[in-house]
Amino acid sequence: MTTTMLLVGTKRGLFGFTSNDRRTWKDQGQLLGPNRVFNAMIDTRGPSPRMFAAENGDIFGCSVKFSDDMGVTWMEPKGPIAFAPDSGRTLENIWIIQPGRADEPDTVYAGVDPASLWVSRDRGEIWELNEGLESHPTRPQWQPGLGGLCLHSIVPDHSNPQRMWAAISAVGVWRTDDGGATWTPKNSGVPARHFPKEYPEFGQCVHRLLQHPTRPDTLYQQNHWGLFATDDAGDTWRDIQSNLPSYFGFPMAIDRQRPDTLFTVVETDGASGRHNIGDQFSVYRTQDAGEKWETLTSGLPSGPSVRLGVLRHAMCADAEDPVGVYVGTGTGQLFASTDRGDTWALVADFIPQIYSVNVAIMD
Repeated sequence: MTTTMLLVGTKRGLFGFTSNDRRTWKDQGQLLGPNRVFNAMIDTRGPSPRMFAAENGDIFGCSVKFSDDMGVTWMEPKGPIAFAPDSGRTLENIWIIQPGRADEPDTVYAGVDPASLWVSRDRGEIWELNEGLESHPTRPQWQPGLGGLCLHSIVPDHSNPQRMWAAISAVGVWRTDDGGATWTPKNSGVPARHFPKEYPEFGQCVHRLLQHPTRPDTLYQQNHWGLFATDDAGDTWRDIQSNLPSYFGFPMAIDRQRPDTLFTVVETDGASGRHNIGDQFSVYRTQDAGEKWETLTSGLPSGPSVRLGVLRHAMCADAEDPVGVYVGTGTGQLFASTDRGDTWALVADFIPQIYSVNVAIMD
């Protein structure tokens, strides 16, 4: 029997939910608190699972924490993420913890604000700064988005150990082809309409970045100005917004069994705030890589007071068939679908503001 576990990072710590059938869920309570947890995941590549959490506190600062007993006890790195005292830089937030490739089980990556990439080669014990991105000559020109100058998406290429992508708000998508020694902006075809020049080399406000599981040169991004896809590893991007009712949104998820199927949530982007379009909270699905999008609403709330938003890491999908899709909102609702988004059920309510939802399937 397998167990599905959802890790839910919130404004008031980390919460867990488990299920043996993806329909009936057990609330594991608060696994870590009380600080902000922007991201958390379970790394199942090693001899035993290790849980990671990106904890961000106002008093004691930011830290990657890890647990080898599923959140009962937590440890901190021996060599934590920290800028050199003479760098003039302060760690503002840790945004994401990303496992490395399947054949490098000890490698874990982290992305932080101010935008920098960190790597651990010993499952999170010692963290080192990637100097190639840190010393890029354009760095003095980088500008933050409303959430800060955050490196929030890390995509180690599953087909090429020398290639990786990173997404930074509001700097764009960057790629390395030499194991992180050098980095190049990869934003051709993606607009930055808040700039005088609509298509700059960098400065795009990318919100989320995902790689196709079987076609490594294909990636998808959710952006401030729409959804985009590339089939040449980021050299050129094309618009896949199609019939979506808004260009603005944060999250994306992919069906690994049918990877032309993507899920997203789009929202208003105006004076009324960022929330569902109209009075219906909806998830959107494409089954043809963005040619056409469907509106999924069965089991999701509606009404004149429904105003739900979903942040960049608050949607994920498992690798099961049919795929399970999981969505958390800024007002503390957690929804799940076990039939590719056709129908939805409320897993939990009254959670603190949800920053991230990640899923792991364990034997």
